Amino acid sequence: MNLRIGGVSFSIRGELDDGFLEGLKGLFARRYLPDVEENSGEPHVVVERFKGDEFRVFSAVYDHLGRDEYKIESGVPSAYGNEAPVFFTLQAAARAAAKVGRMFITDSVGVVTSSGKAVLFVGYPHTGKSTMSALALASGMPVLSTENTIVEVREGRLYIVGGTEVLVYDPRIEGIYDIELPYDEQTRSGYRIKDLRNDSKRKKLLKQGVEIDMIIVLHSAFNCMEASFSRIQGRKVRKTLWYFSTALMKGLDYYEPMPLHVPMNDEITSNLRLFLETASNKYSDRMFEAFGNHKAVFERTMDIVASL
Repeated sequence: MNLRIGGVSFSIRGELDDGFLEGLKGLFARRYLPDVEENSGEPHVVVERFKGDEFRVFSAVYDHLGRDEYKIESGVPSAYGNEAPVFFTLQAAARAAAKVGRMFITDSVGVVTSSGKAVLFVGYPHTGKSTMSALALASGMPVLSTENTIVEVREGRLYIVGGTEVLVYDPRIEGIYDIELPYDEQTRSGYRIKDLRNDSKRKKLLKQGVEIDMIIVLHSAFNCMEASFSRIQGRKVRKTLWYFSTALMKGLDYYEPMPLHVPMNDEITSNLRLFLETASNKYSDRMFEAFGNHKAVFERTMDIVASL
């Protein structure tokens, strides 16, 4: 069976009669794996799966005939029970995508503003990314990505060309920020889940790609007042985006028993350099750290976009 994940093709073979593939296409997996769909293209990644109670990668061969090949032992992917194969697949997809110039940006969401361009919000866990997505949806703005965003360089600018489509958000935002947002399911802990897979406008926008107008590094929280912005320039642009663009490849999104240490080849190094140089050259006056209340940060961001 071939799956396309984040724009790269996977050939997944072996012992698959227990629902393993369905686990990679399910709601939990799509929270982290961008743009999962069936595909018949020539594979960039080959995974041979053997059934087992615990997850392990017992063979990894990189750049063999232009593709990466893995042999894994794993149970069926599932939330809470067996999450490792999802994050392994994410790491494998991030490496394969970087070879063709598609950067997986971790801990990020993309929102399309009234200008038709996008704001890329990045931030460490619990700094407000999902709340920004919820505020955008409540305002009628398309959300392009909810956790991991795919960015590529086009003619000296950065474009969002893919991303995850399952939003998980804290229901407290409805009362705190006086918004109403329909949802599809809930997690065990009561967080709400909104699946954007069938959003036709989002699909159309991603198919053509949306130019990034501004990048915001978030530091927001419920108990803050107002918003404060600080411009990021020069080397700090590259330093900041280096983390967010290489984390998935490097296995910083942990899975048991331990993420792989994958090599970076010349293609990846060249594409990363182009991405970081483009970000530094074109976004040094359009990249900010934002501190404060979620809604104040969101509204201030939209005001800045309108003024640029």
